Amino acid sequence: MGPCMSIASDVFGINLTPPPDKGPHEMYSEGSFAIVNSKATWDTNGGSKPYTDSIDLRGGSHTLAKEWKLQCDAANPASFNTLRYTNKHDCTVSKDAMILDGSTPDVSANHFGVWYCQAHGLGMPVSWTDGRDGNRMSINPQVYAVDVYITVDGKEYTDGHVCYGSDPNLSRDKIIAQAVKDATYGEYFAKDLLSKGPSDGSKPWATIYRDERWGPDDSYIYLPLMADDVDNELGIDDKNKYVHCLLSKFSQLLGKVGSGAHTFTLRLRPRGVVFEDDDYQHYESGGGSGNVDSEETKNAVRALGVIGQHLTTANAPGMSATFTLNVDKSQATGKGPVRKAQPFAASWPAGEIEECIELAMRFANSGVCGAKAAQMAPGSKCCHIILSEGDQGAGIKTARYGKERSYDFFCAWALFKSKDGKPNSLGAQIKFVVKRDLVVNYRPVDGEWRSAGFETAVVGVEQATGLTITNAEIDAAIKRDAEYYS
Repeated sequence: MGPCMSIASDVFGINLTPPPDKGPHEMYSEGSFAIVNSKATWDTNGGSKPYTDSIDLRGGSHTLAKEWKLQCDAANPASFNTLRYTNKHDCTVSKDAMILDGSTPDVSANHFGVWYCQAHGLGMPVSWTDGRDGNRMSINPQVYAVDVYITVDGKEYTDGHVCYGSDPNLSRDKIIAQAVKDATYGEYFAKDLLSKGPSDGSKPWATIYRDERWGPDDSYIYLPLMADDVDNELGIDDKNKYVHCLLSKFSQLLGKVGSGAHTFTLRLRPRGVVFEDDDYQHYESGGGSGNVDSEETKNAVRALGVIGQHLTTANAPGMSATFTLNVDKSQATGKGPVRKAQPFAASWPAGEIEECIELAMRFANSGVCGAKAAQMAPGSKCCHIILSEGDQGAGIKTARYGKERSYDFFCAWALFKSKDGKPNSLGAQIKFVVKRDLVVNYRPVDGEWRSAGFETAVVGVEQATGLTITNAEIDAAIKRDAEYYS
């Protein structure tokens, strides 16, 4: 190709480089990487961009990929991903995480978290089709699940746990039912995805699931395997609703293998899905843009044979690690971490404590808090209030949205015991808001205090955060907070 033709390709977006094979391919296979590293033009609207120019990692994924120098480089595939670990909660992961493979992590502080990150969103392309305006667009499955395979001292564990939700003691069927209910469009894909397991018949030790998928800008996976404080681990990313269950299941695994030095091999396989509802097809798309709502594009995607579940190719490079853990007797009891009650905000203004506890107790059984309690602890009434800091700190604060609206508010946790009264039975601790309106639709009002939730992206829709907690831990919280009730 002469110099003039090269300029034409760059300027006018002419697709002169042959595109990769359409497959379909397994995620992370050679065919999948061929799409990512293709030199063909994908986005003619953007100046003949290659596929890699469409990768846009954000948040923690961007930070980790940048600090760990990860990149999509066909000449250096080892730079694409990494598995690391932390052994303390208070650390900077991008700086302090250490290479997992070949290590012997010190877990004497009872903290062990595994971090995987790569230079591309978890949903790797499995095929591609022609989009509009001469573009090509990849077909990338939406990743809702990651299968975790574990062997210990050469023995493979194939328990098939599904890790999701706030109650690690629920049966697998009940966890799946909740997962299907919680995910948007879950009825179209989640039950088969979770109940049938990987389509190649392999049996993972556990499958972690998010009802909000790992999006195209999400490239890291966090596996908290040992921790004393469940909610510290949940706080890393509130989308990781598998945390409590995963901690509990790993504790059970340590109970099976017993104390002493053990060699672990851990392997990850993100699992995605391309599915259809009554109106749309659902997948991510890298490279150029297409009209995914058009019948022409839908039919083209169907013809590719990509509707359904998609696996990461077995033994994908960089997604497994072998390491040694020295397990203490106290860590081999098989008992997972127990959630404690949330802390009472010690910085709460002393003159507001009595009033705020009284208000929160009065309204906890109504509104979004009462509705959440009816789901988590049926028939129970609030028995304890913990005043909690909000985004403006502790105490009664004022939220203002220009001149359109404003309100006074404070945040609190309401505790509800399980009605059976047994110490280890699960009740609920629910974070909600007590507020009174000051301005509504630009008009001053004298609002009454009421039960409310945290505002969502949908106008007028509020939600409360609900976490399970045992009756025994509720009793411990009541005793702990006695000084605020005197």
